[in-house]
Amino acid sequence: MKKDLISSAILLVIAGFYYVTATGIATSTLEDEVGPRGLPVVLAVLLALVAIVIGTRALVTAPVNGEAAKDAEAPWPRALGMWCIGAAYIPVADFLGYWLALLLLIAVVATYEGMKFSLRTALVALGGATFFWLLFDVLLGVRVPEARLFG
Repeated sequence: MKKDLISSAILLVIAGFYYVTATGIATSTLEDEVGPRGLPVVLAVLLALVAIVIGTRALVTAPVNGEAAKDAEAPWPRALGMWCIGAAYIPVADFLGYWLALLLLIAVVATYEGMKFSLRTALVALGGATFFWLLFDVLLGVRVPEARLFG
């Protein structure tokens, strides 16, 4: 619980600094509807929301009887494996394109974390990749990696 509360506080501070920095980005007469501040401000707000959820979860799931529960931690090799999956996403996105690479990333992470690959996993990966593609490419107009394989 203590680690989650400390992490939550640190993330809130980072989100605050990020928000202040993002709102300090100069405006331009050439900017579009979103502007150069749009995405950084949204990311700062999302980071703050994640920090609040982590802190709230730590408070809600605190041991009632006063016994300190041992924090579950991922062993270093497992964490390193997750880092490698994330690092592999970058060249894969450049080669296969954003949507397909994100679909694979979601499916691989779910499987790596112990979820049995099933129709549900495939549908979650499909929905997640489509949601983020629509959010960034269509709604926000952020240029996403295009596939070299198909281009």
